[in-house]
Amino acid sequence: MAPSLLDLPISFFEYDLARNTFANVPSQQTTLRRMASTRYYQKPIEAIRSESDKHKQDEMKKHLSAFTLALLRHRKKDTSFEEKIIYQWSLLMGDIDQKDNPGVDMAELKTHLCTLPYVLLCAYSVRGGLWFVVRLPDHQTPDTLAAHFRYLQKLFTNKFDIKLDSTKGGKPTDLRFVSFDAAPYLNDDATVFSGTYTPPPPRRKQVPYNPSTKDDEGKLLARVVKVVNSAGEGVRHESLLKAARLAGGFIGADRLDEQNAILALETIASEWPQFGKSQKTIRDGIKYGQASPLFRERLPERPVERPVSRKQQPKSTEPIFYQYTEQLYSQPQRIEVEVQTQPPAFEPKTEPIIVVTIAEQLANPGSILRPDESQIERWGEAEELLDLPPELDEPAPPGTVPTIRVSTPTSGSYFKWQNSPESPFSQLGLASLQTKQQS
Repeated sequence: MAPSLLDLPISFFEYDLARNTFANVPSQQTTLRRMASTRYYQKPIEAIRSESDKHKQDEMKKHLSAFTLALLRHRKKDTSFEEKIIYQWSLLMGDIDQKDNPGVDMAELKTHLCTLPYVLLCAYSVRGGLWFVVRLPDHQTPDTLAAHFRYLQKLFTNKFDIKLDSTKGGKPTDLRFVSFDAAPYLNDDATVFSGTYTPPPPRRKQVPYNPSTKDDEGKLLARVVKVVNSAGEGVRHESLLKAARLAGGFIGADRLDEQNAILALETIASEWPQFGKSQKTIRDGIKYGQASPLFRERLPERPVERPVSRKQQPKSTEPIFYQYTEQLYSQPQRIEVEVQTQPPAFEPKTEPIIVVTIAEQLANPGSILRPDESQIERWGEAEELLDLPPELDEPAPPGTVPTIRVSTPTSGSYFKWQNSPESPFSQLGLASLQTKQQS
């Protein structure tokens, strides 16, 4: 008797808190029956379900373990499935989250899922949703598993109006958190679920492109396609992501239809390997691009100048000067210049009146006061007035030290001495100043 699929060995992974992710290498092996019926995680699971804050739930889930439906060597990135997988069982996982299906009674839905003949297992997930396992035909590969998963998605959407989580079930290396269900559904006699769905490759669509058009969809699609159409093997992913982000910018600005953009990019990507990966790149790029819409730049329209007849010209309320200036610069005009043959007569320049007294200057405004030489009294040169000793004009010999001579007044009063003939100040004219008593 063949062993039950519920008892086949699968890989068990611990969460690495230091790296903030699950370990790449499994810590041990387990089985689906043990993962569905264990009560080891009952307390932490109930604590998570009672917590209303999603961020706190995410932190609490980091202390849980996880498992896969296949027996793996490791989960290292940038390695092929052949390197990762020891054995891939004929199992397919489905995950139903409450956030993707609001208003759905999970208890009632579990009852309906348990009636499906191909369901091998059904139980509650960590946050109160459902996870289930479907039996597939033998000898599965990652490609056939992806085809079965796409069919399961379409079946649940079209028949049950239930959305499955697209991040769990499509690959044999997908992880499933451990959970707790007091009454899990186990069916050792499940039938085979054989439905598959592979979307047909999109047909190449000839995108019309006319550079003369202003902002039509064909021109924008051509710009998007041009980014990725000539990409080489080493830069295909980068060019596809760049083109998808450009398309997302046009879509966010309501200038391009999203389905037309996806179809145009998938047409090119369908000729490359790993078409499923390219589809995800297209949708991720469009999502990023929609966050930064590319609106069309509107340039100011230039006014059209049309000739206006004099009858059509409105009557201007501007001053005559501005009307004339506008006509001068808007219409060519012929300017007549009057040439004078005889120079204009200029009046002779009159000389100012010279007066000798102040009374005459006041009587004749603009006149110049110039007294006669006989009326001017001259006092002589400065040397005669000062009567300075001649040795002041001689240069001092080298090394001479200036000395200060102390003058002692004879009258006993410095103020009287300052104004007396014996004081040197009288020779400088200070004695002629008004005294304090006189002022």
